[in-house]
Amino acid sequence: MPPQRRAGSTGQKNKSSGGAKKQKPNAKSALASLERKRNADVVEDERREPLSKEPKRRKDVYVFGTNCYGELGLGDLTKKSELVRPVLNQKLAAESVGVVHVTVGGVHSAALTHDNWILTWGVNDEGTLGRDTKQEKKKGETGQDGANDVNGETESDQESDADDITLNLNEATPSPVNPSLFPKGTGANGGIGFAPESKKEQRTPVQISVLSDVVKLAAGAQHVLALTSNGTVFSWGCDEQHQLGRRRASRQHQSHPLVPDQCALPSGIEDIGVGSYHSFALHRSGAVYAWGSNNFGQTAVPTSAGHHDATVAFPTEVRGFRKYGKMVSICGGKDHSIAITALGGCLTWGRIDNKALGMGTEDMPLSNIIHDGYGRPRILKQPHMLNGISDRIIFATAASDHSFVITEAGKAYSWGFNVQSQAGQPGLDEVERPTLLQSKYVDGKKLVSAAAGGQFSIVTGKHLATTASSHQ
Repeated sequence: MPPQRRAGSTGQKNKSSGGAKKQKPNAKSALASLERKRNADVVEDERREPLSKEPKRRKDVYVFGTNCYGELGLGDLTKKSELVRPVLNQKLAAESVGVVHVTVGGVHSAALTHDNWILTWGVNDEGTLGRDTKQEKKKGETGQDGANDVNGETESDQESDADDITLNLNEATPSPVNPSLFPKGTGANGGIGFAPESKKEQRTPVQISVLSDVVKLAAGAQHVLALTSNGTVFSWGCDEQHQLGRRRASRQHQSHPLVPDQCALPSGIEDIGVGSYHSFALHRSGAVYAWGSNNFGQTAVPTSAGHHDATVAFPTEVRGFRKYGKMVSICGGKDHSIAITALGGCLTWGRIDNKALGMGTEDMPLSNIIHDGYGRPRILKQPHMLNGISDRIIFATAASDHSFVITEAGKAYSWGFNVQSQAGQPGLDEVERPTLLQSKYVDGKKLVSAAAGGQFSIVTGKHLATTASSHQ
C-alpha cells in the first residue's frame, strides 16, 4: 500500500496579511488577527506536558451495520448491504496496516495508522474522503465478485436485509490521503463553503496554518472544535444553533464563522466533545460547560429545554453534573448525550423516545422528565446514571440515535436505534438497555474503543501479537 504523502507533511506557511476593512469582517484580517493572538499565547516553556498522547498500539478493527455505500471499508471482501454482527476487517489488518485510531462521520470513516498514514473510505460525494475515487468500469464489468465474503459472514442468523450490492471499490476500500483539519461546510440552507472567500467544496486536504499545538479535534455535523495544549478551545463552521460558542461582538469586530476563533471559555480546559449541533468542554476544576442546540435538552442545560428552536448561546456551566463528581469524557449524538465519571460510571440525558439513553422511563426521576403535549415522556433534562453494567466504564461514544460504552474488562455494550444493525444486536429494531456486543470475532477479545456512524459502527480491540510497534 504505497501512500502518496506522510500525515503531517503538508506544512504550509500562513500567507494571510492585514488590511482590515472598517465596516465588516475581512477574512484575511481575521486570519492575521488569530495568528497574532496565537503567538501572544505561546508558552515559553516548550517542555510542558501535553494533554494527549500519540496512539501507537495497533488495533484489530471490527465493523457492522449498513454497507450500502462501502461504509464498512471491506472493499471486495463482501457484496452484502448489511452485516448484523461485528466482523474483523481484513482490509485494516493489524500486522500489515496497523490502525491505531478510527473516527467516523455519517457515511464515511478515517483511520490513522501506526506509521502516520491517514486512510479513508465510504461516501465521497462532497469530497469527504479527501482523495479522488472516480472509478471507470470496463465494458461488461459488474463490480466485485465477493469471492471472499467476510469469512462466511452470510450465516443463517442474519435477520436484516442483506441484498447483494455493487460498490465503487475506490470508495469502499480504505486508501491513503493527505491529512486535513478543515472540512467543507454546510448550513441549514445548504453549503456555507470551505473558507470565507469561496463556497466551493474542498476535495483535497489543506492545513489550517493559524492553529498550532492542537491536541484534540471534535467534529459535529456542521462544526469543529479544536483543543490546544494550553487548554484553549477554538471553533469554526456553522453557527446557526450557536454551536461555536464564541463571544458576541459588534459586526465590524465579529470574526467569520469559517475562520477558527476562541470559544467563550475560561482557560484550563482539559477535554472537549460534540454532538451533531451542540458542544461540550471539561474544565480542570471539574466544571462541565455546554452550548448549542437544546431542543431535546441534549446540553443538560434545563433552560428552554424541549422548545422546538431552543439553543444555549454561550458556554454555560451545567450544575447537574456536580453531584456525580468529575467527568473524564463527554460527547453527544443528535438529540442525546453521554458522559463518563472519574469513578467509571456513565451518565446519559436528552431525547427519550428513540431509546438512545439506555434506560426506561421507570429508571428516570419523574421530576427530570419533560412530557410532550400528549403526556408522553419526551426528554430527560438532567444527567442520570446508567444502570445494568457492573464493571467500570472507560469509553463511551454516541451517534445520532445509538450509543456504545466499553468497560475496563474490554466488553462493549450498545443500545438505541438498530434498524440497519448499527448497534450490532441482531433481530431488534430498537435496543432499550445496554446489551453486550457479541460475535465469533469479538467474543473473548479485549475491546478498547468504538466509533458510531449514521447507520454503521466500528469497534477496535487490542491486537495480541507482540511487535515493535504494539507498545504504547
